[in-house]
Amino acid sequence: MNIKLLTILAFAMLLSACGSGGSSGPTTPVGPEEFSIDYCRVVEVDGRMRLEWAANRPTTGEFRYGQSVYTQLLNVNTLADSHSVGLSGYSFATTYIYRLTAVDAEGNRLDCTGEFLTPEKATPEPIITQLRFQEITESSARVTWQTDEPASTVLHYGIGVAEDSITMASQVMDHEVVLTDLEPSTIYAVRPEAVDADGLRGIGPDSMFATAALLTLWLPSTQINIGDTVLVPVNIEAANDLAALQYSITFAEGNVEIIGITEGPFFDDNDGFNFFRGIQNGDFRVTNTLTWIIEYSGDTRVGTNADGDGVVAYLELRGLAPGSAGAAFDADSTFGLDMFAQARSCSLRTGNITVLP
Repeated sequence: MNIKLLTILAFAMLLSACGSGGSSGPTTPVGPEEFSIDYCRVVEVDGRMRLEWAANRPTTGEFRYGQSVYTQLLNVNTLADSHSVGLSGYSFATTYIYRLTAVDAEGNRLDCTGEFLTPEKATPEPIITQLRFQEITESSARVTWQTDEPASTVLHYGIGVAEDSITMASQVMDHEVVLTDLEPSTIYAVRPEAVDADGLRGIGPDSMFATAALLTLWLPSTQINIGDTVLVPVNIEAANDLAALQYSITFAEGNVEIIGITEGPFFDDNDGFNFFRGIQNGDFRVTNTLTWIIEYSGDTRVGTNADGDGVVAYLELRGLAPGSAGAAFDADSTFGLDMFAQARSCSLRTGNITVLP
């Protein structure tokens, strides 16, 4: 299963990078710009000191800072055009010196130096800011927030009322909790808290988020006369930001013949790609694997072309013998992937496909 997931995601990401282009004829070669830093600064954002810099090409960074000598080191290992990174391990109302070393993909290095003054502590207890809900699926969500000083992590949550809680004792300024085993299509209440080393408790805002609807695949009840062929739609629901889908359907022995698979409107309208179609009449099974383009804003994944409900495919079946065809989705071979390569579980329904005498 893991190999299949990785392979399908690789194709989805490959498609997301595909495009078209052309040539306008001979041009004069232009050499690369000289490497330069556009800006480099340390600023206060919501009571938290942040390092910000940008260059004329993607860079990583090595950031050193301290009160009179460099005692702290922060490595930023992601290549990007611009960066904004929260600092930690500093005192309030204190002046610091710093040196940023920006490094491009070829290993070229540039330094930027300066100093910054941290603010007065606004309140004795930790201040909670930047509460965010990310990577929400039908059964999980990632909750993050920041504090203006090191503090433990406490998250209250629940359906309608935040009555359950998760606690992490580590004193940090960047807080993260991944909630699992959530109910689909459900509104959850959330309240973050933080406790500093002196036992002072900061309480964040009461907030809510909704889990995604459960991805659903279903076949309608269908009647087939012996010798006739019909198109049976494979319906999909709640496919928001779906990057890949594999479904496998089995039938009772000798009852129907699988003639083919045809793309449905949901596939065509959302620019799908048929990665694999396998018809195994000897095993009374059909398997179909599909992918959709992942959309980006800069380096951030923001969605896919596959959203909503519709008919993803049509199965062409021929009736061979009277009785129920015994159609059923194979749950072990049926799954979805969201844009973050997280597996989406599926609700599977099949109507009664019957061959008439």
